[in-house]
Amino acid sequence: MTDYKVPGVYVEEPFGLSLSVQTGQTAVPVFAFASTNTLVTKMAEHGVTDAKGSVTALTSWLEVSDVSRQVWEATYVAESTKENKKKSADDAVKALEKDLLYQSLRLYFINGGGHCYIAPLEKLDALVPALDDATLLVQAGTNTAAFGKKVATLCGVGKTLFALFDGPSAALTKLSEVSSNMEGYPSTHYAAVYYPWLKVDGVTEAVPPSGAVAGAYARVDRQRGVWKAPANVDIIGATPVHKVSEAVDAACNVPASGGKAMNVIRAFHGTGPLIWGARTLQSDTPAWRYVPVRRLFNAAERDIKTAMSMALFEPNSAPTWERVRGAVESYVHDLWLKGALLGDSPAQAYFVHIGLGTTMTQADINNGRMIVNVGLAAVRPAEFIILQLTQDVVPA
Repeated sequence: MTDYKVPGVYVEEPFGLSLSVQTGQTAVPVFAFASTNTLVTKMAEHGVTDAKGSVTALTSWLEVSDVSRQVWEATYVAESTKENKKKSADDAVKALEKDLLYQSLRLYFINGGGHCYIAPLEKLDALVPALDDATLLVQAGTNTAAFGKKVATLCGVGKTLFALFDGPSAALTKLSEVSSNMEGYPSTHYAAVYYPWLKVDGVTEAVPPSGAVAGAYARVDRQRGVWKAPANVDIIGATPVHKVSEAVDAACNVPASGGKAMNVIRAFHGTGPLIWGARTLQSDTPAWRYVPVRRLFNAAERDIKTAMSMALFEPNSAPTWERVRGAVESYVHDLWLKGALLGDSPAQAYFVHIGLGTTMTQADINNGRMIVNVGLAAVRPAEFIILQLTQDVVPA
């Protein structure tokens, strides 16, 4: 402690609440797998993980592809007939490469994905809440009804998770087939569906699209931001199994009845496969029609919630409120500067309210509640670009 005896100016640095809202990761997926999954069984057999009943973290494709190397070597050694050693080993690897999770992870990493998890479908609701950085749930070819039940539990207000469903594996050629095939999906703005399935060179079976799309999400988030629609971006390493007509695409994007939209992957003349839609499964709700709007709010909720934990048990008074308001306002102002929010000025783009008589009553304060109201004017994608061309006729 400073001994104040000589007249002068003394500098002190007292401890106080310091708040800042950091931007967290926005595209960390959890891939679901069935209990009989081939890849996970081989991972467990070779000691890579005991993932058959737990969560396994993966950081690169090398960790997955190394399993196929171990399968090849183990089969080669186990084969007693010298002439059949290589053939048996090659056949074992081909069987592994048919696995839907294997191909989903491959497409995820090829398309720009990074850190991710795999977890058993039947335990998603128990395991995923413990993963504090997970933001996406990926169906990866598992049962739609079972996956949908887990999505209903895990995705909702305050849970900041978004789900990627695989669309129908069969070809949709009639408009009536679109609506009938959407009946098995939940009506929620916390999820999106992608169709059709994909063809990968060297693999006879069709591969579900959700893994490749999750990789595209990660790539777009990293290069542009979570507020950029993950659409009109290419799918690398695969092509659509079915060609989608304009009429079917229209029925998928703007459903005739209900709000269950389906995002189509299309290959146009002169381009590779492109994600050609950015709608949630509740596209008849204007506020939450678009994937980037829902995911932007998910990201903001997660980041602000994490930062606000520092204010727990601080005095519920004006100095604390001002620090909280300043931290949140700095965070959302940065979103506006990056182009995530509409408006020519901060006042048009966002607001942050906190205080007695503004967001709280005396009863709230007496009961330990600090309430912050945050409003964001999220940008929406230019889904329909309309060119209005006219010809001016010069009078005679």
